[in-house]
Amino acid sequence: MRNMFEKLKRMMLSPVKFFNDVRSENWKPSLIFFLWVMLIISIITPILNYFGVESNDLSSSCQAQIAAYNYMKNHLINTYGILSYIIEGILILVFSFPILLSLTLILHFVYRLIGGKGSILNGWKAACYGLGPCLLGGFLPYVSLFAAFYSFSMQFYLGPMALYRVKQSKAIIIFTSFIALSFIEMYVFGTTVDW
Repeated sequence: MRNMFEKLKRMMLSPVKFFNDVRSENWKPSLIFFLWVMLIISIITPILNYFGVESNDLSSSCQAQIAAYNYMKNHLINTYGILSYIIEGILILVFSFPILLSLTLILHFVYRLIGGKGSILNGWKAACYGLGPCLLGGFLPYVSLFAAFYSFSMQFYLGPMALYRVKQSKAIIIFTSFIALSFIEMYVFGTTVDW
């Protein structure tokens, strides 16, 4: 756990250097980091939900939080009562894996398309480590907006730019394109998660 917070500190202080430093790592350290982050989020989020803080775009930085909360609220709370919050924590973990895998594939495809070098492991590391800023209040109303944006920039810009070794100008175009797509989806569906 201490190693996780040391990595988070390095990531926050110098993200490009951090991603350059982890380039030679295999897939396990980034997965362990991801699991710790999601475990902490999956414990704190249901507790806050129980006390009335809803998981939505203004209070949650991870899509898995919002999806699990909506499922719990719409399908579990009437049947399971207080136990539904425990199930919600498990669902946050479960939902995080398909999101992680999808994000890894998208990052790899897009960054290879613009001339990036390296294997799909680069997308995996950007997706896993990029979740780190969500620990800095990614479950608190309004604070989560900053955590989510910083996490988004780590996953879609800083991490892939360093790991795939692409020019900054190309990475900025990709980053702004993903931001634009997010706003379009928010406008069309009213949220970043449509359940």
